[in-house]
Amino acid sequence: MERGGWAENAEQARRFGAPGVCAAGTAQTTSPGARGEAPRSTESGVGGRTGTIAVKLTVLGSGSAGNATLVSCSGARVLLDVGFSCREVSRRLGEIHVDPGTLDAVLITHAHGDHTRGVRGLSKRHGVPVYATDAVRGECGATDADWRTLVPEATVALGELRFLPFEVPHDASETLAFRIETPEGVIGYATDIGRLTPLLIERFRDCRLLVIESNHAVELLRVSPYARSTRERIGGDDGHLSNESLAAFVRDHLGASVRCLVLAHLSRVNNLPELAGMTCREALSAVGRRDVEVVVTSQDQVTPTIDLGAWARAVTSPRAALRQAPLPFHVPSGIDPDADRNEVRPR
Repeated sequence: MERGGWAENAEQARRFGAPGVCAAGTAQTTSPGARGEAPRSTESGVGGRTGTIAVKLTVLGSGSAGNATLVSCSGARVLLDVGFSCREVSRRLGEIHVDPGTLDAVLITHAHGDHTRGVRGLSKRHGVPVYATDAVRGECGATDADWRTLVPEATVALGELRFLPFEVPHDASETLAFRIETPEGVIGYATDIGRLTPLLIERFRDCRLLVIESNHAVELLRVSPYARSTRERIGGDDGHLSNESLAAFVRDHLGASVRCLVLAHLSRVNNLPELAGMTCREALSAVGRRDVEVVVTSQDQVTPTIDLGAWARAVTSPRAALRQAPLPFHVPSGIDPDADRNEVRPR
């Protein structure tokens, strides 16, 4: 059985509480919501904060079977991707007491099914506007959704949240990452990236919070049961980011203002939550960044909510998350890991 992120999430829930907490930031400008409505009542932050604007991020689930993340500020609620069915994403929103009918918008990163599966149903049932590029809209083919145009390098203002989409390398048309300006600091969001580009590094440099891919361990991918062509696609420049590539980014390019790294889109076959977390923490320790929290997301569970304005600094050992854990698959002795195995399909 493939492993989920239960161990990592249990530790996060213990440290953060439920919902959890993470960072702080600076003010930005405001703008009308997607539906032209007045903002809903301002939510209070974790710990009973008053007089400040709560900016919260909750990863509802992340991985090859579905991705969705909620960003909220001053009552405005924006969903990044709807990779689960409408029923399932509604259930997960219900876990954090959010009615899907109160969503102000959905923004789509790219057209793969694990990011768009529920977009038609959610938009049609709840009247939620969906922002996507023309290429993504054409590939989705859902003509009855409430589509709005998303253009790379053109900022979309939704309440007090400002989303700047920009293209990143991945094996899908017009795959986007987001730089999200909020009253409590900047969020960087990139869940599917084959490699780290100079543009992404620069756009993420002054972020407070990064949600970024940590898909696979290089060695686990090399010996995985996937077909060679699939392994080459995943590990290629237009595939998915490895733990090791993320660690190199942390050592060489992590901005001084970053306070929380959320590791997303972990493979259940070619990675372990404990290994992804440890690799990132070791890189942080190597450059003396003990001020940065690491959160590992799960495919199957809602990750504890992160409140940018209620940062609770927690210094942990970079090896604390590594426990004795089995590989996520069995490699029989004598089997050539480079042999083609077309019978195994990626998830």
